[in-house]
Amino acid sequence: MKVWNPINNKKFETFSYLPPLSDAQIAKQVDMIIAKSLSPCLEFAAPESSFIANDNTTRFSGTSAGYYDNRYWTMWKLPMFGCTDASQVLREISECRRAYPQAYVRLAAFDSVKQVQVISFLVQRPATGGWGMAAMTGEKEMKVWNPINNKKFETFSYLPPLSDAQIAKQVDMIIAKSLSPCLEFAAPESSFIANDNTTRFSGTSAGYYDNRYWTMWKLPMFGCTDASQVLREISECRRAY
Repeated sequence: MKVWNPINNKKFETFSYLPPLSDAQIAKQVDMIIAKSLSPCLEFAAPESSFIANDNTTRFSGTSAGYYDNRYWTMWKLPMFGCTDASQVLREISECRRAYPQAYVRLAAFDSVKQVQVISFLVQRPATGGWGMAAMTGEKEMKVWNPINNKKFETFSYLPPLSDAQIAKQVDMIIAKSLSPCLEFAAPESSFIANDNTTRFSGTSAGYYDNRYWTMWKLPMFGCTDASQVLREISECRRAY
């Protein structure tokens, strides 16, 4: 008779109290998902952000009370709408496992009529290893953003680092729109919003957060007419910081 070990052994749903499911057992669950006209979907998360706890959860008050961080993990590619065979899901599970061996991976199923998730269970528990910026997933070379130790700040930060030529094209667009380029910089520990490095004010200034504004490099480049001027300043700022 087996007794569940509650120490360093977090559980996420009913099946997580069982030994890890084999691919054959997962396939049977997928067959059931497909038979019920549900859409399979894979999600993954690092151990430290995969569960609800006071030390990694933001509990809001007011109209958003009841929302908890970490309920939603990062999606692997897209939901598998139109999936007709369990082997399709097993192939995606295998790719996700290879890309993130140190993450939790779960298989979810969505009901398109009720518009809710109705099934969710683990298909991988974490191992050890290093993190990359993105996972190459094989077919069609679709990249999956890595959310682990990989903070993002705006749309382009989900892409590989821009080359100087690519930055120059963005500067050309900025100049064409009669906008003024400007450089800002910040140390990693003060570059993002988090409970441990953010001052949350009350009263009339509620909603203002530290770290939204970084230190300006020189002055805004009013009258800039050429991308090379901006690239030169970027180069200087990079060397200095």
